[in-house]
Amino acid sequence: MTIRRTIYTLTAMLLVLSATAIAHSQEPRFPGLEENSEYMELRERNSMLLEREDSVQRLIAAAREEFSATRDSITNVSEAMDRYSSYIIELEQRVFELRQERGDVITAINNIEQQYILEHMYSEQHYDEVESEVQDSVARVPGHRELILNDIFTELLSAEDYDELKRAEAEVSTMDSLARRYLDTYHTLATTADLYNAATTEAEANELFVKFHSLRDEAESLNDDIESVWNHILDTKYYAYGYILERRLRYDLLDRSSEEFSQMQQQCSANDGTYASDALMHYAIGRPTLLDFEIGIAREFELEEALEALIAARNTLSLPAYDIAPLAIEQRLFLDYEPITIGRTNFYNASNPLPALKVYERGTIYRILLGTFRSKQPMTLFKGVQPLYIEEGEDSYAYYAGGFATRSEADEAQLFLKEKGFRRPEVCRWRDGEMINLSIAAEQEDGTEIAPVGSRYIVVMECDSISEEMRTVITVAAPEKRISRIGEEFAVGTFTERSEADIFISTLTEQHPEVVVKLKELDL
Repeated sequence: MTIRRTIYTLTAMLLVLSATAIAHSQEPRFPGLEENSEYMELRERNSMLLEREDSVQRLIAAAREEFSATRDSITNVSEAMDRYSSYIIELEQRVFELRQERGDVITAINNIEQQYILEHMYSEQHYDEVESEVQDSVARVPGHRELILNDIFTELLSAEDYDELKRAEAEVSTMDSLARRYLDTYHTLATTADLYNAATTEAEANELFVKFHSLRDEAESLNDDIESVWNHILDTKYYAYGYILERRLRYDLLDRSSEEFSQMQQQCSANDGTYASDALMHYAIGRPTLLDFEIGIAREFELEEALEALIAARNTLSLPAYDIAPLAIEQRLFLDYEPITIGRTNFYNASNPLPALKVYERGTIYRILLGTFRSKQPMTLFKGVQPLYIEEGEDSYAYYAGGFATRSEADEAQLFLKEKGFRRPEVCRWRDGEMINLSIAAEQEDGTEIAPVGSRYIVVMECDSISEEMRTVITVAAPEKRISRIGEEFAVGTFTERSEADIFISTLTEQHPEVVVKLKELDL
């Protein structure tokens, strides 16, 4: 056996064993690479990172098992879920970081090994140093088990095309690494999506939302790498093999391989957009087809050693699970939907101030506008409506009640407020931060004349108390009007017409001339 043949055999075996050697952190199977300090440090780093990842995965498994076992006995499940989610998120982030670092290390290891193979493919100077190792390897793996190391390829392909074919062969192991990294990222992405959907606070959800999209960007980058590398392998190998078949006039095999390639492409096209990664699907479907083509070539040219190795590889081929669903999450809005209730008129006070209206940048919410005024109003005006919000403008104060997810709920609330004595409650809708008064819009659309904003009135009485006799006069003169205390005064109202308020004042002063009565106008 010539020196070149021996080196071919050794190189072929090293290509096959490269990925396995890295995964199990064995001593290098490449004679001479143990003297490369960078290479050995990378292998040691890979082994350490793998041990760390296994340790973190054990912590995650233990945490899930503990939470599942104790969940029924936990008093505050929501609080425990928050602590558990935060802990799992932290660990998942650590796993993701370790896998990213391992991916970079493995890529660096592969690059050094591939460069070594290319440099020593034709080198006969190194033969004397490794002759004993070569002879051992030849004894274990006789002949050219690596298809492209057979003489037919070196004889019929140009040096440039043959170098490109060797690079494509070396990229096969890179594909395995890329596919593994993609699936690792996908599973972390799926866990993050589950935690996001289970998040109970807006802050926690926002953090997970950002992490999800960061992971999705990483997965898309890996998807692009898989597509680029796999397309290079396919284009290079099919070109080289097709050229060999044409030179040897094996048109029958060439036609058959073209038909199988076309069927493979059709199957890939039929599944495009179905799974999370089209590139991963193309690789998983195309890899067996390419192997079958190579088996056919080895059989046609009676390359027995290569045929045996290729059949063994085909029988033990392990492909990535590409049938995984696309992952997407919709940003949760955490809008405060609250029905309207009637409570104490002093519910909002100095200790519990009226909250400012919150406008959400995303999502849809309906509220009921009770009125817009030129000055702040006493809470008694709003008859104990809760929840209540104020929106301060440059020279106006708008008061809104409730928060509803649908128009029908808002319409029911509007009717409820009318029954409680509010003359003109209006339905307003916010969509992605933009507000529209639907009640006014509907009136404008159907041509109904919109009443001017105008004024309302309350009658203020300066007195320490209201006697039963005075209360009776008020009830008869102004039925259904509320009597409220404002500091050291009493107020009756509201009145929508000035004339109605004037009649009431006239009646009250006639019956109780000792009481100082004033009319107060409320600008709407």
